[in-house]
This record gives sequence, C-alpha cells and structure tokens, in this order.
Amino acid sequence: MENAKQLVPLLVQGSMFLMIMAVAMQCPWREVVEQIRHPRLPVRAFLAVNVVVPVTAVLLALALDLPQPIAAGLILMAVSPLAPLVPGNALKTGAQRSYILATYLLLIVIAIPVVPLSLKLIDRVFGVEATVPAATIAMIAFISALLPIAIGLLLAALAPRFAARAAGPITLVSTLVLALFVLLLLWLQGRVYLHMIGNFTILAFGLTVASGIVAGHLLGGKDPENRGALAIAAAIRHPGIAFAIANASGAGPGAKAAIILFLLNGVIIVSLYVAWLKRHLARRPAAAAGQP
Repeated sequence: MENAKQLVPLLVQGSMFLMIMAVAMQCPWREVVEQIRHPRLPVRAFLAVNVVVPVTAVLLALALDLPQPIAAGLILMAVSPLAPLVPGNALKTGAQRSYILATYLLLIVIAIPVVPLSLKLIDRVFGVEATVPAATIAMIAFISALLPIAIGLLLAALAPRFAARAAGPITLVSTLVLALFVLLLLWLQGRVYLHMIGNFTILAFGLTVASGIVAGHLLGGKDPENRGALAIAAAIRHPGIAFAIANASGAGPGAKAAIILFLLNGVIIVSLYVAWLKRHLARRPAAAAGQP
C-alpha cells in the first residue's frame, strides 16, 4: 500500500511531463523563438497571470473573511502560475502551438523570482510566514516545463516523423492517467471536498479563476484564439508550486485540500469557457459570410 501511495504521484507527474512534451513535439522551435521575441507578449501575460489573479485572491480572502485553510489554499494557488495542464487545454482554443509554448516558457521562467516576491508582499498583508526558496521554484519549473518542452522541440527537429506519430498516443495515455487519478481522488477525498464547500469557498475560487479568464481574454491581443490561450494560462494554476510553498511554510492538510479543490474548480470553469469560445469562433465564419 505504501509503495502504491508513492507510485501514484510519480505517475501523475510523469503523465503531465509527457503531456507537455507531446505539445512541443509538434512545433518547430524557430516558431517558439519568434513568439518569445514579440515585445508585447511578456507584459500582457505577466499582468494577466501574476498581477490580476493574485490581487483578486487577496481581495476576496479579505472581503469574504474566508476560513484560514481556505484562504491559504486560495492564495497559494493564486501566486502559483501555469499548471502543466495549460498547454493541452490551450490547444482547444485553436491557438498556435508556438504561441502557447512561448507564453508558457516565459511565464514559468518569470515565476522563479516573482513567486517568492509575491509571497513577501502577501505576508505583509496577512501577517503570516509563507515562503519558498527561489531554487525550489526553479527546480519545479525545470522539471514541469523547461525539460519536457526542450525534449519535445528536440524530437520535432531531429525526428519529425516519429514526433508527429507519437504525439497523439502520448497525449492519450497521459490524459487517461490524469483522468483516473482525478476519479481516484474524488473517490477517496470526495467527502473532504464536500465539507469544504460553503463559507463562500466556491464563490471565492470561482471568481479568482474567472478573473484570470477575463484578464487573459482582454489582454491576449486581437487574435481570439490567442486570447483564449492566455485566459487559460491565467486561470489554471500550478498545484506543484502551491504544494511546495505549503510544505515549506508548514501549512496544514486543510490548505492542501483547498489547493486540490481550487484546481478542480478551475478545470471545470475553464472547460465551460473553452466550450463558449468554440461556439463563438464557430459563428465567426458564418457572420463574415453574411456580410455584403
């Protein structure tokens, strides 16, 4: 049983690693570099991901007087950008792979200095001790983003046919593993999450996720597909970074359960947003065809 408990996190981390790698396996590295050189991308993405969402979370935690574990989970997720689920979900908007990967790379690198700085600012507001070394964030960024993207881009450059054929099966397998993990989590911890619902918990989580979606959608530029991709990047936060902060700060099990509940809530809301965006994009050609 103990071995199984250790194996499950490794399988989840491995599946997310492969999911990001599969996205990169179908993208020329030169296109990613060109997107990174775009001067407006870093500023807009930074505002949506690293400013709007954390500020919204802090304001909601103060205004709604949330229980301490809920407030801790909310804020820890708000300052933890870019879950490994972002690239795969962003593809559903129709955005270019190069834009998605460039945005992801830029923001995960920016997170290394920004997350510790954000925690220091939040500590002053709440008078609590929440900290994490920048080296820890750098290690998470390297393992969960930089390494799988680098391997994927390398495979796309050196073995493009293999990369194109293998990306689909890799994505399917990694998605199935994550889906099984979510079902297992709900089966084992479902009652815990149900007990946490109330006291404005879902409202606070939902509004924080929505603030990321709105900010990303408005700041993502003229292309609606890219606006959707940035909205998803701002809305889905990185539980690995949040757990690292929680462990370093001695947060209790309630805060860690709130982190998972926030993630599940975010995935649901993002799914609804993607469904809306797809319908909106599908109506564009029809509207354009009806114009004289």
